[in-house]
Amino acid sequence: MGSISTLFVQKRSSTTTLRQPKELAYYSKTQENEFLINDTSKMSYYYLPDSEVDRNLDLCSGIKKFKECNGNPDFDSCTLKGLLQSIQSYEQRKNKKVAGDIITFRGVMRKLISCAFDSAQYNPVELRVVSFNGQLFVKEVEQPKVPSSSKESMEYRAYYSGYKFESLATVSKPLPHVSRSSLEKRPRKICSNGDQYITVVRSGVGSCKLVLGAEVDCVFDFSEDSSDNLKHYAELKCTKNVSSFADARRFERKLFKTWLQCFLIGINRIIYGFRDENFLLKSVEEFSTQEIPLLLKNNNAQLSNACIEAVRWYGALTEWLMTAIPREESTESVRAYRLSFENNHLKLSGIEPGHAEYAELVEGVEILSPEFRAWRKELAKRAEENGK
Repeated sequence: MGSISTLFVQKRSSTTTLRQPKELAYYSKTQENEFLINDTSKMSYYYLPDSEVDRNLDLCSGIKKFKECNGNPDFDSCTLKGLLQSIQSYEQRKNKKVAGDIITFRGVMRKLISCAFDSAQYNPVELRVVSFNGQLFVKEVEQPKVPSSSKESMEYRAYYSGYKFESLATVSKPLPHVSRSSLEKRPRKICSNGDQYITVVRSGVGSCKLVLGAEVDCVFDFSEDSSDNLKHYAELKCTKNVSSFADARRFERKLFKTWLQCFLIGINRIIYGFRDENFLLKSVEEFSTQEIPLLLKNNNAQLSNACIEAVRWYGALTEWLMTAIPREESTESVRAYRLSFENNHLKLSGIEPGHAEYAELVEGVEILSPEFRAWRKELAKRAEENGK
């Protein structure tokens, strides 16, 4: 490994300035790991009337037929391929490079921000960063996500119930275009976690501009024929009923993490399904992302300043990355780094020639595709010719 830089999790930036998120592009990802750019075919629409909630829907129904894609070695849930294809399509339309210092997925930034609140045991961070063409591209090293226990265990049932809730709460088309028989069959629909609809959002904190890809659970009301539907998206979550003080504290911690997910890309609406110990859906509640900081401040002294602290740490860690990693505008130079979380520090180390990962990261397709590299070279050449 090359030179090492570290950042203590207590570091804070003085800035709390956030850029208004803006949707730049979108794409659909299939169970077969195909990326459909500027395609909404995997978009879902929220539909869960009170009459359905009153039916005590079983959130473990169909668990044995669950189509689990995360355990498939051919299904790389961390790949930047679709994100880079979307950025390339956007740049081809605009004929200029997207304005961004860091390009990655929302989940990566959520993990990095969570370092200030969780130990490495509960928030493992293992990332690879490449510096190319003046920007940092960050990819998570894929880890097993599927609980190793049997499908009869409480752990697996809780894991599955989140996907089942999404399936029960959404339809594949706007409601006027959905048949009554399709609505009635939803409880028997086989669940999968392979199909995804991804938004590509430009946001930022302080002086750092970020381009983030993020899976969208559903459209809450309707989608517009425009370039920005962020205000129409909703995040879906499922958790146990809150029936005690301890339950309330656990839920507030979950709510903070969900707020973190949503504020990063500007999703304004969060919908929680609450289940009992038998995994029957009992109630549904909606939260406004903007109101959660005040809710936590008024109800939980331990989390009273968590949201503002998260923003200040967000600013500090992005400033550190931009300072610690050289960013050359050249389309020929690629530098690779490992980013991990150890002993209350983010640790950044260079990956040098001769290292086992070097060739794949710098010359291969682990992060940057040949098509994206070629496109950036062509774009730089155009810019140079126009500047003469």
